[in-house]
Amino acid sequence: MEATFVVKKEELTPGWLEKLKSQFAEDGTIIITVNGPEKRLSVEEQRVITQQNMFKQLQETQMQHPPKTIDADVDINKLIDEMYWQGNH
Repeated sequence: MEATFVVKKEELTPGWLEKLKSQFAEDGTIIITVNGPEKRLSVEEQRVITQQNMFKQLQETQMQHPPKTIDADVDINKLIDEMYWQGNH
């Protein structure tokens, strides 16, 4: 059996809950899903969520493109020159 109730917080009394139990607790288990009004996040909470999302993206990027090591004697300037040599761009 399924039902939807719209209840104000002051109506959530022990008596109301007992009525709910008597109607729905045939097998001893009641599943209650609660939806409340959207809570506006503070600037600090928004910042924390943004930072968490950025960190998660960083971790995903590192998994897709793991860091690579190069030999210590590699001439970086030579590699750059080869990349921009006429014909390579």
